[in-house]
Amino acid sequence: MPKFCKLSLLVFVLSFFVFVHIGCEKKAEEEKVEEKKEYEVLTKMVDKMAIVYLEHVGPYGQLGPIFGQLAAYAGEKGLPFNMVGLYYDDPDVVPAESLRCELGIQVEEGFEPDSGYMVKEIPPHRVVYAIMKGPYDRIALEYPNIMKWIEEKGYKIAGPVTEIYLEGGPEVPPEQLVTEVRFPIE
Repeated sequence: MPKFCKLSLLVFVLSFFVFVHIGCEKKAEEEKVEEKKEYEVLTKMVDKMAIVYLEHVGPYGQLGPIFGQLAAYAGEKGLPFNMVGLYYDDPDVVPAESLRCELGIQVEEGFEPDSGYMVKEIPPHRVVYAIMKGPYDRIALEYPNIMKWIEEKGYKIAGPVTEIYLEGGPEVPPEQLVTEVRFPIE
């Protein structure tokens, strides 16, 4: 992931979540760090996670069909519908046609994907995270508060912003969406 200065990273997160409105594991060393309006900001170590995924290069606003393709693939393969998004680029710095992300489904280690799909293992790492409920645009408004806390506590973001879609999809009303947002930290 390209290194952003703190201001650029803040702009990235704000911009990203304005453009992207798409629609568990063991908690180790969980520590309550701050309470917000309707969610808590916490830190934890996350276990390794394997995902089968598709890469996307282009506007983040065009991700709906990829999520649909992944949902169909999960159904076809009998996979649990555990969607994940990893977002790498700042839409205020990188042209829309060059924005990079990976969208996937959590799978068991050793999963063999069909042609056109890739598998990656994300190693265990520490994150600042929040489980947020409601429409994605409302969630996006809270990212500056989380990032401010990260900066104030002296953490450094060490990877792509990751979203775990706990409750989502076209059949879920926006008020009932549940997303775990993660900021990997050093």
